[in-house]
Amino acid sequence: MTFAVTSVSKVYGATRALSSITLELRPGEILGLIGTNGAGKSTLIKILSGATAPTSGTLSYEGRPLTFAGPLDAQAAGVQTVHQNIDDGVVPGASVAENLTLDALAGGGLLVTRARVRGAASAVAPDLGLPLDAPVESLPASARQQIVIARALARRARLLILDEPTSTLSEVEAAALAARVKAAASQGVSVLYVSHRLPEIEALCDRVAVLRDGELVATFAAPLSRESIVTAMLGSSRAAAPSVPPGEGSRPGREVLAAEEVRAVPRGRPFTLRVRAGEVLGVTGLVGAGKSELLEQLGGARPLVSGRMLLDGEPYLPKDPRAAIGRGVVFAPEERAAQAIVPGWSVRAHVTLPWLRRHSRAGLLVRRSETAAARHVIDLFGVRGPGPGAPIEALSGGNQQKVVVGRWLAGDPRLLVLDEPYRGVDVAARADIGRVVRERARESAVVVATSDPQELHGLADRVLVLYEGSAAGELPIAEATPERLAALMSGTPAQGPSRMSGAPSDRPSLTETTHDRH
Repeated sequence: MTFAVTSVSKVYGATRALSSITLELRPGEILGLIGTNGAGKSTLIKILSGATAPTSGTLSYEGRPLTFAGPLDAQAAGVQTVHQNIDDGVVPGASVAENLTLDALAGGGLLVTRARVRGAASAVAPDLGLPLDAPVESLPASARQQIVIARALARRARLLILDEPTSTLSEVEAAALAARVKAAASQGVSVLYVSHRLPEIEALCDRVAVLRDGELVATFAAPLSRESIVTAMLGSSRAAAPSVPPGEGSRPGREVLAAEEVRAVPRGRPFTLRVRAGEVLGVTGLVGAGKSELLEQLGGARPLVSGRMLLDGEPYLPKDPRAAIGRGVVFAPEERAAQAIVPGWSVRAHVTLPWLRRHSRAGLLVRRSETAAARHVIDLFGVRGPGPGAPIEALSGGNQQKVVVGRWLAGDPRLLVLDEPYRGVDVAARADIGRVVRERARESAVVVATSDPQELHGLADRVLVLYEGSAAGELPIAEATPERLAALMSGTPAQGPSRMSGAPSDRPSLTETTHDRH
C-alpha cells in the first residue's frame, strides 16, 4: 500500500520548482522531508495534497495512478494534510468541539446537538484536555494546532502529511504529538514529516529525503546523521562571487555595533557579536535557528530579548524601526511581499518611503526629487522594468528585491541589516545585489543573514552560525568550509576553534561551551 511519486516536476513560468522527483512513501514508515527555504518542500506538499497539479510525472497508490482535481480528491484518496499555517485548518466562531467534528458536521453525520457534538469530539481526541465549548479563536496557536492535528489523525488516513507540525508547540506538546505520529505509523499509515528541527527528525523518522534547488539530492535511512543531512542540504559548491570580493577596497575600521550578551530567541543562550565599518558579517543557520529574530532586534522590529547594544559606542535600544532609522540602522526583512512591499505603489514610492522629508518642500512631496532617487537605485542595481512610475508588481521578483534593498542605501546608513536578500532571485540579480552591498561595506557595517551559507562566499568577511537560538560559532570566511558549516549548523562541534569576535583568546570556543549533544 505504497504511495509513489514518479518523475514529478513542477514549473511556474521560467522557474522550475521541482525537477523529476521520484520517492516512495511506505506504509508504517515516517519519512522526513527536509531542505532549505526554496528547496521545493512546499511545492511537493501542494502536489501530494491536491492543491496544485504537477507539470509532469505521476502519483500512484498501490500501482494505480492518482489524479487530484483539488484537495477534496486527495482527501478521498486517503491523503490528510496538516499545513504549517494552522489557522487555515480551523473555523473561527465555532467551538473546539465543532472544529474537532467538522467532517461529521459537514457531511450531515451528526444530529446537531451540543451533547452529540461534545461526545463525538471526545471520541476524536479523548486526551486533548481542551475546553470543548470554548470558541476556537480564544485558544493559543499551540492549542489550535493540536485540534487540527487530532482531527487529521482521527480520519482514516493512508498518507498523513505534517508540515512543520511542532512550530508552535512546547516540548511537552511536541512529545505528545510524536507519540500520536508513531501510533499512526504503527497502524500502517504512511507519514510525511516536514520539519527544520534536526533533533526531531533524527528521533522520529525512519528515513529522510533531502531536497535542494527542486531536486531530490539524497535519502538517508536510520540511524540518521545530522551532519550528513545538513551537508546534503547545503551541497559542496560555492556560489559565484560578486564583482567586488571581500577585503578588496575596504578594510575593517571602527566598531559600529557591539551587541553584548544578547539572545536570538528567549530559549537561546546569550552571546556577543561585533561588527566594524568596512566589513560584512554573515549570519547563517537552518530555518528556525533564530536568524530573523536576531536581525529584527538589530533593526528595531523586535524588542531586545536580553543584553545591551552599542552603536558607535553609544547605547542603542530602538523601540521600533523608525527609531533605528533615526540612528542610522536600516533593515530589509525576510518576507519581501508581506513586510517590505505596499501593493499598488510605484517603484518611486517604494524607494523614497523611508526618506519622505528629504523629498518634500513645505510638506509636499517633490516628484522630481523622488524620481531622481528612484532612477539612482534603478541605475545602481540594474533594475529592469517599465520605470520609476510603474507599480512594484510590474517588476519580476528579483527586480523587486533590488528595489527593496536599494532604497535603504539612499540613507547612507551606519549599519545595513539584510535578512535573506537573495530570497527568490536569480543568479544575475544576486550578483547585482552582492556587488552593491559589498561596495557599501567600504563605508558602512553590514549584517547579512541567509539559511544558505553558500550565498555568503564572495560577500561576507566572517560567518556567525546559529543553532536553535544559540551561537554555535564564528568563522573567517576562508575557514567556512561546507564541512565545518554543516557541523555547526547541525549542532555537531566543528573541528578547530570557532570564536566569537572580541572573545579573549583564553576562552574556550563556543562549540565547547554552548552545546549539549542531543
